[in-house]
Amino acid sequence: MYLDLLDEAIRLGLQGLSDEFVGAQVRFVTECQQSDGGFRGRQGGSDLYYTDFALRSLAILAPDDPAFDRATNYLGRHTGCPRNLVDAFSLLNVGRTLGAGRVSLDRQGVLEVLRGYLLPGGGLTRWPGDSRTSAYYTFFGALCFQMLGEPMPGVDGAIQAVEALGRADGGFAELDGQPASQTNATAAAVAFLTMRDALCSSHRTQVIGFLSSVQSPDGGLKAHAGAPTGDLLSTFTGLTTLAALDGLDTVDMPGTARFVRETSQSGGGFLACPGDDAADVEYTYYGLGTLAQLRAR
Repeated sequence: MYLDLLDEAIRLGLQGLSDEFVGAQVRFVTECQQSDGGFRGRQGGSDLYYTDFALRSLAILAPDDPAFDRATNYLGRHTGCPRNLVDAFSLLNVGRTLGAGRVSLDRQGVLEVLRGYLLPGGGLTRWPGDSRTSAYYTFFGALCFQMLGEPMPGVDGAIQAVEALGRADGGFAELDGQPASQTNATAAAVAFLTMRDALCSSHRTQVIGFLSSVQSPDGGLKAHAGAPTGDLLSTFTGLTTLAALDGLDTVDMPGTARFVRETSQSGGGFLACPGDDAADVEYTYYGLGTLAQLRAR
């Protein structure tokens, strides 16, 4: 599966890191675990979304950590029908990370949620009832169907709908009607088309050109051409896409390494961008993933 391959690529890229660095990241993530076994974001209590990111990082850095057992107790209260597609993905991915049998899953409930986002012509929308195709949610949905072991409905139509989000600058927009390409939408579109063996050679060249063009002077990749600075999410998704397309040599990798150093916190965790006021488990995962791409080059 796509997510298994991504996990393995990050794991291989992080091999050989110092015990001190790894220990700091593990401590930061585990300190975000709450008494109920879930993990928090920057504020509030346990959240399924952040629990997913925390466990992804721990599975790579410390797969035997006792935090997994505590998280299983938390997941026991989230096995009903998820509220939305993001919850459905988080629940499925946590189950994949924890391993078979550790999370009970209402498969039909999850499938029902997914069907609420499917468009008649193929692809998924960002909001049920909206008729616009979303690059990110189509990719998200494809991952959910893959984790469920179910065929994705309307694949041919989804491919056409995602291809139609391509823009003249070589990237992809997130939604129908948006004129400008976005880094994360481009990464999602490329990943989805690659999963379906539908990414043509001309798209590869154009995407590499777009992603290299959104690198900021600070070394990070920007969310879109008009963004003022780079951010760690866009840097992670952009570099992951470039690596898959053999295009990493088109960006300033030393500059990206500097950007990652400036977002890394000495006590563990990563900021969204230099100057951000707090680290969290989501951006820590992106930081680790970006570092893995830098080290694997």
